[in-house]
Amino acid sequence: MNQPVYQTTYSPKQERYVFESIGTKGKILKVVKFFEINDNLYSLGFGDFNPVTNQIDDKIVSDNGDLIKVMATIISLALKFLDDNPMAVIFFEGSTPQRTQFYQWLINRYYDVAIETLEIYGLNEGDSEPLQKNKIYESFLIKKMF
Repeated sequence: MNQPVYQTTYSPKQERYVFESIGTKGKILKVVKFFEINDNLYSLGFGDFNPVTNQIDDKIVSDNGDLIKVMATIISLALKFLDDNPMAVIFFEGSTPQRTQFYQWLINRYYDVAIETLEIYGLNEGDSEPLQKNKIYESFLIKKMF
């Protein structure tokens, strides 16, 4: 994905990356975090930072007009995470079916470039398989290719 990205900051205390989405609704603080589920298996979480709950809101629709730049930033952070943790596997799924469909669209769009350096798996009902372009999946796994 050869797109511009936002400058990010890593917060070691909270173990998360933060950046500002700048668009039609102003500046919105975004947070990206990798949660360890199991040995070397991480869930990718991201969304708007809610200062009231001090949590990531992954269901909000910011509609700030910069979706591609936000997604490019998240993808660049995932790739950096995999570079820094070469044995890691990242799990991700949408917080809604529509978001999962959007992730699927992104994967299909950049599939040919992504498979040069990544192994990508699709999951349905807990079963994984090497991702088949244009097949619908419930969630995804990515890891560095060795």
